[in-house]
Amino acid sequence: MMIEFTEEQNVYIQSDINTHVFLEACPGSGKTEVVAAKVACEVSAWDKFPGGIAVLSFANSATDELKKRVLKYLPGGCSLFPHFLGTFDSFIYKNIVNPLSRELTEYEGVDGDCSIRIIEAASKLGFRTKWKVTSRGYIYSHHYSMDIKNKKLIFNSGDSINDHVFNSIEFESWQKKDLISLKKKMLSAGYATYRDIEYLTYKALYKSEFNDYFEIFSKRYPLIIVDECQDLSFEQLWILQKLSDFGVKLHFIGDLNQAIYGFRDVDPSAVEKFVKDNSFIKIALTKNFRSCQQIVDICGLLTDRSNIVGKFKQLEPACYIIQYTNCPTELIEEFKKLSQGYENTVIVARGHSILQRFHTKAINLKVIHKLALAIQLFNCDDMEAIEKAITLYSEFIRYYLNESVKPSSFNCPQSVPSKLIWRRFLFSSLLYLSTDSQKDMNVTWSVWVSQIKPLLRNLDEQNFMNDYIIKVIEPFKKINIAAPRGQAKDLVNKYLLQPENTNISYRKTTIHGSKGETHDVTILISSPDARGSVDSHWTYWLGNSNSEAARFAYVASSRPKYRLIWAVKRLNLACKKRFEDMGFHVI
Repeated sequence: MMIEFTEEQNVYIQSDINTHVFLEACPGSGKTEVVAAKVACEVSAWDKFPGGIAVLSFANSATDELKKRVLKYLPGGCSLFPHFLGTFDSFIYKNIVNPLSRELTEYEGVDGDCSIRIIEAASKLGFRTKWKVTSRGYIYSHHYSMDIKNKKLIFNSGDSINDHVFNSIEFESWQKKDLISLKKKMLSAGYATYRDIEYLTYKALYKSEFNDYFEIFSKRYPLIIVDECQDLSFEQLWILQKLSDFGVKLHFIGDLNQAIYGFRDVDPSAVEKFVKDNSFIKIALTKNFRSCQQIVDICGLLTDRSNIVGKFKQLEPACYIIQYTNCPTELIEEFKKLSQGYENTVIVARGHSILQRFHTKAINLKVIHKLALAIQLFNCDDMEAIEKAITLYSEFIRYYLNESVKPSSFNCPQSVPSKLIWRRFLFSSLLYLSTDSQKDMNVTWSVWVSQIKPLLRNLDEQNFMNDYIIKVIEPFKKINIAAPRGQAKDLVNKYLLQPENTNISYRKTTIHGSKGETHDVTILISSPDARGSVDSHWTYWLGNSNSEAARFAYVASSRPKYRLIWAVKRLNLACKKRFEDMGFHVI
């Protein structure tokens, strides 16, 4: 069934593809559907073969959803070729770096194939310095990349403490040269991180010797549509600027108030400046078809934006403040009461540490803790529990692997050809490990470990295994796990025990994880203490409308249709008055 679009939406669907356009879309505006209709419209009338449109996003899930919607508007059997729908990273990887890989990296390839292999920080790769940095040890080539903006090396190893130390060090000139040389060795061997891919793209666009290639490239992809444009980093904006200079037209789609990736140098003001400097035509979607007006008004206060119209206005309160004394798990019964009658209630927090309180009292999980918690959580009838258990279990397995893993794939090893094969293995092996005896956590760690060890060693003999997996988990034949240091005689339950009265079936996710979702009820949890919690405590959400903290609150608060609940630590009278003045109903 075709959708009847509003006048605002049709303005973009009918917009000119021969000029730069910025579609500023508020939450719930039907942005994805509008972009899909625009792409389908242009694909149906396309006459610039062999050129095509490139439609880019930043997550595979977003790409898959957009592709599904585009195909809905196209005649049956219609191919998307010569157009490209994919992530920004995959686009530059496939269309810029790989075609120029030999010239950019001196990688000779294998049997004529010079494709670069993507690795992530958790991968095990042997390129490292011969010298150590104090007690932090060696530096590995895939744990740092070039920071184009600041013209320096930036470390991203997955270990926040190590990264903080390395990023604060003023390396001597011989060390910098050695690190650059080490990176070149890794690249010439055919390996790169996604940050390296961006740097190689920068390198290609910077060098005039590749100008002829990009003149052709601009005809191959005369239009690039970037969904969620607020997530563009400095490096990505630089790349798009150079492509624009070669004649590529750009359509930016997004909401600058939903930029929440500051950790990778995403700055919405830089996107705004890019739009202004390149004379983009601005089109706005100001009708929210998701949320009631009270929720829309709260979001407007967070971002100083008052021109958004909600879907409807409720007579009863829609926005609530509820208070806990020490821990948000105290509010379980209040959550149930306020969510009664609604089907889709989601608990949202800034980070996993707050959400983890609903699963276990444990903090700073070690590898063996992750295995035990994975088995404790695993429940075939609960999709959220399955996902959480598989994530923890994959992190346990990765610790013992002898090879690199694929990004965003439950730590799927590079040698396993299918992520689906890997996910099936994770599920099946967790089912095998979750025996009644292993589910019984009322035993000491030493007893529990002695029971699980033979099961792990016999994994390769199970009927759900295949040749790919058997080869990968070969180290498990001799695995020698031990009880956590100092806890051998402690009960497993003593450490992993789920907090009392936290039996609640609501899905739990981070603010990043909730982005793009629609809920009936959203419960946003503020951390107990403002100290050291700049993005997770409500005082920072209300402090500066231009801050990333405010944008975090805005993203989470714009998810629900009917009811928005903020759970905060107990308030004084002045703070209660502040919330009431905003339009919250304080309980």
